[in-house]
Amino acid sequence: MPGRSEISPADAALCARDPALPGLPGVLNAPALAAQAGLGPMRHAYLRYKPGTSCVAGLVPEDGGLGAYAAMTYPAERWAEIRARPKWSSGETPAIFLDEHQCALVPLALERRLRPARLLTSPKHLARCLDAVNLKGCALRILRYKPGRRIVLCAEDPGGLRAVLKFHAGRDAFDHAIAGARHSAALGGPALIGADPDHHAVAVAWIPGQPLDASLSSRDHALAGAMLAVSHHRPPPGQLPMWQAPDPRASCTMIEALLPHLSADLDRLLADLPDLPPVGGGPVHGDFSADQVIIGPTGATLVDWDRAALGPAARDLGSALAALDLDAIRGAATGDAAEALLDGYASVCALPDRAEIAAHRRHALLALVVDGFRGRRRAWDDEAASLLALALGDGLPPPRPARRIASLERALDAAAMQPALAAAMRSAPPEGQITASLTRLKPGRRAMVRYRLADGRVLLGKLSAKGADPHTPRFQERLRKAGLDGATGIGVPAVVAALDDPPIWLQDAVPGQPLGTALEETSDASRQAMHRTGQALAGLHATRPQTERRWTHEDELQVLKRAVADGPYSDLYRRSAALLRGLPKAEEVGLHRDFYFDQVLVAPEAIWLVDLDLYARGDPAIDIGNFLAHLTELALRAGKPATFYAWLEQAFLDGYAGRRALPPAASIDALHTISLARHVAIAQRFPERRPAIPAIANLCRAALPAGPKATQDHQ
Repeated sequence: MPGRSEISPADAALCARDPALPGLPGVLNAPALAAQAGLGPMRHAYLRYKPGTSCVAGLVPEDGGLGAYAAMTYPAERWAEIRARPKWSSGETPAIFLDEHQCALVPLALERRLRPARLLTSPKHLARCLDAVNLKGCALRILRYKPGRRIVLCAEDPGGLRAVLKFHAGRDAFDHAIAGARHSAALGGPALIGADPDHHAVAVAWIPGQPLDASLSSRDHALAGAMLAVSHHRPPPGQLPMWQAPDPRASCTMIEALLPHLSADLDRLLADLPDLPPVGGGPVHGDFSADQVIIGPTGATLVDWDRAALGPAARDLGSALAALDLDAIRGAATGDAAEALLDGYASVCALPDRAEIAAHRRHALLALVVDGFRGRRRAWDDEAASLLALALGDGLPPPRPARRIASLERALDAAAMQPALAAAMRSAPPEGQITASLTRLKPGRRAMVRYRLADGRVLLGKLSAKGADPHTPRFQERLRKAGLDGATGIGVPAVVAALDDPPIWLQDAVPGQPLGTALEETSDASRQAMHRTGQALAGLHATRPQTERRWTHEDELQVLKRAVADGPYSDLYRRSAALLRGLPKAEEVGLHRDFYFDQVLVAPEAIWLVDLDLYARGDPAIDIGNFLAHLTELALRAGKPATFYAWLEQAFLDGYAGRRALPPAASIDALHTISLARHVAIAQRFPERRPAIPAIANLCRAALPAGPKATQDHQ
């Protein structure tokens, strides 16, 4: 039976302060209340609390079924009225009254404010609505439910997940959501599939991928920042409402009711909190955070534009930074996600004034103080105090020098790029709309844009902060003419065009699965993919070099020096120098120079080698050692033995040796170790990789000669 003993100490203290709501303990523990009523496993979805007046919790079946309920409680003097409501006590699905708790469990069929949600309990009426939004025959599953406000579902047909369907409580919210959906679609986001004004329903296409969170790499946060910058500078296709600055006093009123001991801090914050002037501006997301970004095969996509408005760009950046602060308080390894987000934004356009971003971040932190309470996190009171402490400061990451990538914003404007592509391609692209999305970004350095033409053909465009790259397209075409065109089982992508404005060159997207997917299996297919990859690298090395650019052992050593020489792993540089300078002089071949599993696409007819931007002449052991080092690091990152992928390494080496003689084993081993040593520094940039750093360093030390002063180095 739900009671004070089953809720947190902070919840118990709140219930004691609000005797007007005797059913508050039950609603705060609504899943247990539902279990007592025989509703089966339910998860908490949302909480709305008005001190002394009401408390309502959303409940959704664990499997996402349509049998959602709202758990409600009211003051004791209203209980008799609630209990006597005729519509709640009759019908096919009446409310469940738990008199001992003075709580009611109200099904969707009785939703009073979110009336469109009632459709979910009537197959006939739901079918008509699904037809109206072009989702005929789809099965639905609830994702989120805010009683009286909104319900969000995913729609699935035999082909898989197809759409996100939302029902809104009122016409204003529906109109706002439609405007945001149209703006999102114009940015290359999810297409607007359909809308039903009668039931305030909006359906947008499902975007495959993974929601961005703190555990993903800084590269993904940079992608999100860049796409946010693009969205801020793209005119909306229709009218958006003006953004309204939130009233911080509303949040403070709720916080004081929940945690009165924080009143003094709230007074200090209100006295110090900068005003947010009601200024106009470009389109803003309005509720931007990591969970509004999907990282998928085509890059980062911004979703959930229901609060899109015309307002200050700093609003979205401040909101995102505050959400990352909350992630960190909850224990996520956010690393440099905040800096990466800002760097990605700055790669496209200048950041708003940092003081303005900091002001919006502090307001967003204040609004998040009650998030843990609404989400029923057990330590919500501690979380609230931590967020309030952050809001009292500014805490914005210090500025870092960032270089804008020339014309990246223009390159991501599909409408602007269409005539440029038509003029540059050997044959004009087909008529019809094209889409553009950012698939890769190194802030301030380079970017890759994916273009999908109207006939389904996909082109990949590359830009550099340094400007046009005349070299890579030229030697890539020469490699194809020398036989690496895929016809013999090994290929590099065909160059399609090079543009001056923006300074971007384009190549065909080639078919195949990334080789990295083969590492997830232990099968003959994985072994065969590795064997073919070894053959492909040997084929590249056997092809006459198509560049005069050289990459030597000393160049390898200088990269390692920049990575580790000034830190606690400086001994790795000194030991590597002793080893590398003792290697014999090697023949020169055409090197990929960044060869590892992400640079290989496996197709039935060919192995495709991609991203040859660093192509140069050098020792073939450099490519082989780098490939093996990435496999070793991947194993250590996953907490596995360094030899975990040895069987795949051997298949790779056998494939190489079947086509071309391997370099000396001593050279391969040395460059394997030296490449692995670089991962000490690489792992520092990715929170999920940092735990593997000691294992990487220890493995390298075991393989490297002692070198001078090694006994004094940090171990």
